[in-house]
Amino acid sequence: MPQEKKPRFTLGSADDLFTTQEMRDDANDYKRQILLELYTGMRMGEINALKPENIDFKRGLIHVEATISRGMKSRSYYKKHPKTEPSIRDVPISKRAEPILKEALEEMRDNPEGLIFYDFNKDDVIATYQVGSFFQRICRKAKVPCAGQHALRHTFATRCIEAGVPAIVLKRWLGHTNIHITMDRYVDVFERMNNSAIGQFENYIDRVKEECMVYVA
Repeated sequence: MPQEKKPRFTLGSADDLFTTQEMRDDANDYKRQILLELYTGMRMGEINALKPENIDFKRGLIHVEATISRGMKSRSYYKKHPKTEPSIRDVPISKRAEPILKEALEEMRDNPEGLIFYDFNKDDVIATYQVGSFFQRICRKAKVPCAGQHALRHTFATRCIEAGVPAIVLKRWLGHTNIHITMDRYVDVFERMNNSAIGQFENYIDRVKEECMVYVA
């Protein structure tokens, strides 16, 4: 059975999305989480569970150690330890993610859980479905096809593969249990990159050959 392709944004569709009026509305609390998912590949539950002590600008890392989970009667709550051990990890802070985190920290208000992102209207943690619903609305407004906000995580992974990030490194950033999950989930992207890799190899061999000829001469 062929691997199902994951929905991913193009850069153009992301630009359309992020320039909508609703996305620019400062009254909305979810735009930074959406951008962080796109620029870090973190799960939305992990983003909503971030605390100031998880952000290390000096080392350029986000320490992921918790998530917003759903319990009895679908109630969302802060869970210190994610489902799997690999989910506890350090994720690099990209240049695009850094100003978003700094803005979020500057505007953070005291709350019972000590979270960077908190729903003060409900006086509760922010559930993934809340961000997902907002994401669907802005996608419709921007006329961008969307299967869900999790597509942003897949977009991050795709861009990493296209940029040449090794699968084992991407596996750690995404918090996958093993490398097979990463390889299987993005098999179409890896295959596309493998097809162009032989050209890179041939160009390298040609350069080495020329350098050797110059040295011998």
